[in-house]
Amino acid sequence: MATNQKLTPLQRQARVLERLDEGHKTLHASLEGLDPADALLGSRWSVWEVLNHLDTEKFVSALEEIAAGTKDMLPPFNSREEKLKEDIAHLDENYRRFRALVAGLTEEQLSQPVTAPNPENFFPALTLLELVERSSGHESTHARQIVETRKYVEAFNAKERAVTFIVLDPERPSELGVAAVGLLKHADYVAGAPEALDAVRDFAGGTELALNGENTDEIMSRLGRDTRAGLWAVVCTIGSPSESHPDLLRAAEKHCAKVVIQQAGD
Repeated sequence: MATNQKLTPLQRQARVLERLDEGHKTLHASLEGLDPADALLGSRWSVWEVLNHLDTEKFVSALEEIAAGTKDMLPPFNSREEKLKEDIAHLDENYRRFRALVAGLTEEQLSQPVTAPNPENFFPALTLLELVERSSGHESTHARQIVETRKYVEAFNAKERAVTFIVLDPERPSELGVAAVGLLKHADYVAGAPEALDAVRDFAGGTELALNGENTDEIMSRLGRDTRAGLWAVVCTIGSPSESHPDLLRAAEKHCAKVVIQQAGD
């Protein structure tokens, strides 16, 4: 197969079109028969999140402007700090628009019906006033979520891409402290031997990865890769990993950027 350097620009353009067509065809094949209720499910990326990630409207619009000669080139990539400032400024502007809209509504407009009932999810018909009443608490709800997330960014040593071992008491493996329960609740992955997973299952919110003695390197390598990508992982052991599970601890230290050991009672 010829490399890009050996093809003419028009040949390379044709290959781009082929890949676009094939990719779009494959995308639609992957969505065939999808139950809409399943589109929002997934421990890492739901179908809905993937579709939003694939929404390249702004990118395509910018390329159209370049092709039409109304724009010279794409804007430079912003730093994370600049992007965060832009996103917050965008939220501020939308807040001001929403607040001005609500403040300017008349009593007649407030009583106007705006949504039909949806019996599938028990969502009632709402007036404009009822809808904005429900929407008015949206930011405060997610503000609490942000506070909780920031707390666990620190707890998971997320900047160091750490994997956290939670050491369960051999006598009372299901007795966990507040900190351990919080880590289990927010972890994307919870790994451990079957008996350890059984002990913490009522508290864990992430995907379980069962260790069986033969897949140690495979799972710890996966946790190492995914924590470097920003996901959060815990490994539960009954008893100290350095004493009862030395092979597991060595595999973690080999594959993971950082290993943190925490007692379950903490």
